[in-house]
Amino acid sequence: MTMCGTPCGGAVAWLPEDGGATMGMAGAGRASSALDAASLAANPAAMGGLPASTVTAMVMAVDLDFEFRGSDDTPAHATNHEGVTIVPGIHAVHRDDRLSYGLGVYSYLGLSFDTGNDWSGRRIIEHAGLGTMNIAPALSYEVSERLTLGASVAAQLATPEARLAVANDDMFYGPPSGLPDGQLRLSGDSWAAGGQLGMLYRATDAVQIGLAWQAPVDHSVALDLRGQGLHPVLSTMLPPDGAATLEFELPQQLLLGVSRQSSDGTLLAAGLWWQDWSSFGDMDLRLAGQVTPMFPGGLRDAWGASIGLRRPLGEQWQVAAGLAYDSNPAPDAGVPAYFPAAEQWRLAAGAERRISEDLRVRLAGSVARQGDAKVVQTTYPLPLPGIAPLTGTYADTRVYMVAVAADFTL
Repeated sequence: MTMCGTPCGGAVAWLPEDGGATMGMAGAGRASSALDAASLAANPAAMGGLPASTVTAMVMAVDLDFEFRGSDDTPAHATNHEGVTIVPGIHAVHRDDRLSYGLGVYSYLGLSFDTGNDWSGRRIIEHAGLGTMNIAPALSYEVSERLTLGASVAAQLATPEARLAVANDDMFYGPPSGLPDGQLRLSGDSWAAGGQLGMLYRATDAVQIGLAWQAPVDHSVALDLRGQGLHPVLSTMLPPDGAATLEFELPQQLLLGVSRQSSDGTLLAAGLWWQDWSSFGDMDLRLAGQVTPMFPGGLRDAWGASIGLRRPLGEQWQVAAGLAYDSNPAPDAGVPAYFPAAEQWRLAAGAERRISEDLRVRLAGSVARQGDAKVVQTTYPLPLPGIAPLTGTYADTRVYMVAVAADFTL
């Protein structure tokens, strides 16, 4: 019915805000910087740039705020009732001469929101979520003083879930009549294989260039359907668990980063990326021999850019700031109500303090402001009665992220 999980938040996009040191720079230089163990999630080759074996642990709070405004033809209003989502992560890297070994457990893409059951679009969606978790061992090898290559494989867990209201109108099912709407919940999980390839090139002693490719990940999720307060006739018509399958591909991604560190320790970084959202737009729901597209109008590939600065203040403190832009993956015709995505601008800042030679702590924050997301919902994945067309806009969308992290040098 919809695809979207609670381990992640945001308007369906990558989470460069992972609590790592580049978060305070809005993800700038993710592919080219080796500032902590979290760098392996963006580019496994970056592990070779770390000065020592390191463990990075972080926890991030994410809050999504939006307002849905229906059109004159379909008046509706909704806000996000879901509270703050907590996203943890941990990365570890062991340096062994020219070889580096790493392991990351983290989430990098997702959406989660809850519009509640008191708005006129509740029969389309009340809650939607897609969570991901990667368990990713990684390896890098220093080919020369200038060039390092890296690769990782990942066991990826995807957990889609949804909730919507269902009409209990007697004109479809017969008596008893006058029943209030029931609810239908869909959930499932899927493990699939993914991976990355990366390169880190030291053009000069001060300049590093990084390039990384994130492989696409194919998921086929057998959904469990649970009804609550459904009309007796409809409750007997629910398919058995696993009869409905959600099939989708999490997009591949290309990352390019350039970082320059001056003699006083100031780091200036920039990044470019491309994401294959058109493949995610081919998502299908399979039920009773029928295949229904989740995005009838598809999606468009997206690109982004960022720039950031990290500067030391004395021997113990580092401060950072950055700005990033993500293009709109939605087609001109609009998107379904369960995909409130549009272009984004992100502003970030952070501060880091060295507690001892072996411990650094960091606080970083990021605010993403999204453009208006046009919604045109005239078809529905599940063949349920009583669903009216919905058109309107997700407006005033902001994603707030705050992370606390610690780096332990081993």
